[in-house]
Amino acid sequence: MTKFYLGFIGILLLAAGCNLDSDTVIVPDVEDEFYLELAEAFENGNRSLNWKLRTIESVGCEDAGIDYTFQQQEGQALVLSINQVLTSSDCDPADAPARAVVEVGALNNGFYPVSIALRETVEREGTLRVSDSFFQIELESGAGVLPLRERLLRMPEHTVWGYIDHQGVDSLSNAAVAFYTELEQLTEAQSLIDGHYGFFESRNNGVEILFSKTAAPASTTLAFQRALTADRKTAVVELINNYRETYEGLDIVIGNTYGEEW
Repeated sequence: MTKFYLGFIGILLLAAGCNLDSDTVIVPDVEDEFYLELAEAFENGNRSLNWKLRTIESVGCEDAGIDYTFQQQEGQALVLSINQVLTSSDCDPADAPARAVVEVGALNNGFYPVSIALRETVEREGTLRVSDSFFQIELESGAGVLPLRERLLRMPEHTVWGYIDHQGVDSLSNAAVAFYTELEQLTEAQSLIDGHYGFFESRNNGVEILFSKTAAPASTTLAFQRALTADRKTAVVELINNYRETYEGLDIVIGNTYGEEW
């Protein structure tokens, strides 16, 4: 009889414990599946922020996309829902990630709440900070989305950047140096904070500019960033066209904060 009462009390305690925990919701962490990269976009002299999404692992398909929804709610909250990876049954096989660009838009300086949901399974909060000199995002861990870099430095106004790739050809190497010398005469040197600017990395206060190896191999390129006033843009375009016509094979890639690519 004593055993019966002890067993009955144990059942009651177990039931009470279940009732006490019934309001507790455990949100599971999920493995990181996506990178989120901060990127500054320029168009017609205006600036905006993009979030570049890509899967961490290859999806085995060329040009695969990512289905998502994004909105900026009242109170400035930025809400992103990543729904699924988009691939076609007849896609070209490739060792490549799925990609998408989220157009966040122009943002005033301040702090913005960030909410990211992954397939409606997990939702994590974070903060985006916007200042004159940088963007910075911080997310709770376990969201399935990993910032590729937390901070993106902002390009100063009237900046022109790029590289000249001579492909290792001696005659083109001399032409690349001559082009850069003439470009220096049309632009002005400027100092940069060291760090990541989206298009390149700055070192030694902007004296050393590094592009990704796939974009511009350091062994055959001259990379630069300079200040360019609007009244000298035409002269720079003429300089670029002249060297492209004269030196076939010389690869000149230039962008600017005016939203132009030359």
